[in-house]
Order: sequence, then structure tokens, then C-alpha cells
Amino acid sequence: MDASSKSYIETVSRHCYSQLTYYQFNTSTLKVSEQYRAGRLSALKYVSELTFRYLQEEKRLREEFRQKLIEQMKLHTALQDGEYKNGLYDGLNEMLNVKS
Repeated sequence: MDASSKSYIETVSRHCYSQLTYYQFNTSTLKVSEQYRAGRLSALKYVSELTFRYLQEEKRLREEFRQKLIEQMKLHTALQDGEYKNGLYDGLNEMLNVKS
């Protein structure tokens, strides 16, 4: 998930929680029917669960990506020590240490 997708989902999540609070606790000041309010709350709860799921998936993808890099390093342990192996390991290690 790219940074813009993650940012979008986080923005939707924050807005959703704000709206959930608004519709849940402003029962006397809102000028909407109880059915509308219930429908709105159902939609917001669904979106909340969906954003949580996608944010969890993003975390899983990050870890899966790191594991693939580690697997690639393990595949090449049998290579003879030399410049190629050093370059390969340096490149993969550098990517493992990139901070987001």
C-alpha cells in the first residue's frame, strides 16, 4: 500500500470516528429521524471496520516484504565470499534498514 493510500485510509478513519461520535452522542440535538441515525451509524461502523482491516493489511504487507528480503539473503549464503556477495548483501541490508 503506497503512502497516499495509507494516508487516505487514515484520513477516512479519523473522519469516521468523528462522525460516529457525533451521531452516537448527539441524539437530542440532531434533527434526523431515528431510522436515519441508525442507518448512518451502521454505515460508519462498517467503514470503521473496513479501515481497520486495510491498515492491518498494510502492516502485514510491510512484514511480508521484509521477510522476502531476508529469504533472498538466505538463498545466497552458499555464494563464495567476494564483491558480488558483498554488494548483494549490502543492497538487501540497506533496504531492510529503510525507515518509513
